[in-house]
Amino acid sequence: MHVFFTFTNNKNMIYLVGFLVGILNSMFAAGSGQVLVFYLIYFLKLETHKVRALSVAVLSISSIFAIFGYRNVINFDYKIITPLIVIACISGIIGTKVMKKIPANVLNLISGILLVILTVFKFFQERGV
Repeated sequence: MHVFFTFTNNKNMIYLVGFLVGILNSMFAAGSGQVLVFYLIYFLKLETHKVRALSVAVLSISSIFAIFGYRNVINFDYKIITPLIVIACISGIIGTKVMKKIPANVLNLISGILLVILTVFKFFQERGV
């Protein structure tokens, strides 16, 4: 109980979670949202729908800064990136409208299932199966 209390009430924990989110987002472009959402929902007890919106805002800004680190490493193919950005923006608007209609417990379940499916897929893909 003491560890849980320290984890949720320690002001420095938000800095650690922010650090992890930034590192995961810039290094792997995956997992950072899950870490942030998990912490905010299950430890800080924030409302699921608000957490999803907060996560998108934090990760969007984090991603913009991460792009500067990649600018000298790769050449962006704007013929590929531009339609992806446009489609992602449009589907992001649609997704927020759909998300608002899904109960929090179902939303968390879908998120967990998606995480497991992607993890299993990546596990077998790395092994050539």
